[in-house]
Amino acid sequence: MDFREIIMKGAEALEAGNLQEAEKHFLAAAEMDSTNYLPLYNLGLLASDQEKLDDARTYLEKALVLKKDDADVLTALGTVCLKGGLDSEAESYFLKALKLGESELLYNNMGIIAFRRKNYGRAKELYLKALELNPGYQEARENIALANFYLAMLT
Repeated sequence: MDFREIIMKGAEALEAGNLQEAEKHFLAAAEMDSTNYLPLYNLGLLASDQEKLDDARTYLEKALVLKKDDADVLTALGTVCLKGGLDSEAESYFLKALKLGESELLYNNMGIIAFRRKNYGRAKELYLKALELNPGYQEARENIALANFYLAMLT
C-alpha cells in the first residue's frame, strides 16, 4: 500500500469505530513519510478523543512543525489544551487559527474560555457567532442557554 491508501484505511477504520486499527494505519503512514503532517494530525485527534491529552498534544505539536499555520492543527491543539484546563494556551492557538479562517468550533471554544473566566456576556457573543456560522450547532445553543442563566443570576 502507498501512503495515501494507508491514510484512507486509517480514516475508514476510524469511521467504523475501530480505534486500534486506525492508530495502526496512522502510525504506519507516519513511519512511511515522516515529512507529512497528516498521520500525526490524525493520531493527535485519535488520542484526544480517547482523552490521552499528553499524547494528543505531542502528535499535534509535531504536526504543526511540519505544517505551520494550519487552522485545523491549531484548532485541534487548542482543543486539547482546553480539555486539559490550559485556557491561556488554548486561547493562543485559537486566535492563531482564527487569523486563518473562522469556524463554529473556534468561536464555541473561545466562548468556553470566556465562560470559565466568568465573562458570561462575551461568552454568549462568541457562542452566537458560532451559531451564525452553523445554525444547527447544538453545543453552542446549549452554551448560550447556560450563559443566559448565569447572566440572569448576575442581575
